[in-house]
Amino acid sequence: MNTVPRRQAKKRMQQMNRCPQCKVILYSDNETCPLCQCVVEDMSREEQEAVRARYGAGAPYPNVQKRQRWLRFALKLILFVMILTEGLLILINHYTTSGFCWSAITGASMAYGYLFLLYWIRHDSGFAAKVGLQMLFTMVILYAIDVLTGDYGWALQWAVPGVILFGDGIVFTLMMLNRSLWFSYTLLLLLMGICSAAIIGLYFAGKISSLVLPVICAAVTGVFLLATITFGERAMMRELGRRFHI
Repeated sequence: MNTVPRRQAKKRMQQMNRCPQCKVILYSDNETCPLCQCVVEDMSREEQEAVRARYGAGAPYPNVQKRQRWLRFALKLILFVMILTEGLLILINHYTTSGFCWSAITGASMAYGYLFLLYWIRHDSGFAAKVGLQMLFTMVILYAIDVLTGDYGWALQWAVPGVILFGDGIVFTLMMLNRSLWFSYTLLLLLMGICSAAIIGLYFAGKISSLVLPVICAAVTGVFLLATITFGERAMMRELGRRFHI
């Protein structure tokens, strides 16, 4: 009599995904984790059977209390070391080169690193969003340092393209480590493509004098984008549609 509900329940039971960030097993067909919004990954039949044999019908959730205690201690230790280091650098700055306050730059850099460490640990977005946002802020910080120390143009000509090249390496590494969900890094790749094109535009606007590193940066990012469009058009379009609801 209740064959239809039983079939539906069995179908739902067969749908099992895993969040690569939260390590939570999801008994649903959701494309993203409800906890962190990270794109979930499929589980093999053997993995699903092993989970059901161990936990039954309920999805296991990680014990985060021990991890949270360790993270709180690690963050306090990092902050303590940074404060001591900055105090030492201020003394060195005062007794060696008091005419130039370079310790303010080191202090701002450490504060920047600590705040982004907090963001990486506590924010709910996935790896691609965190890497993209950190790259943008790093570019802004490097440009600000350049302007405050004489505006020699090294940030736009060398440092920012270097950050983009480093981002290309991060994207390639993440795609290789998570090949089943490589398309989840599409937006990050597009962001770097836009930044590379903007760097080229700065040359024609007279803001930078050399095209060597910007052209290398644009070429590497362009190859990544071309490969993504050529070999993963359907997955790429599905990811863009899911992100922008189109």
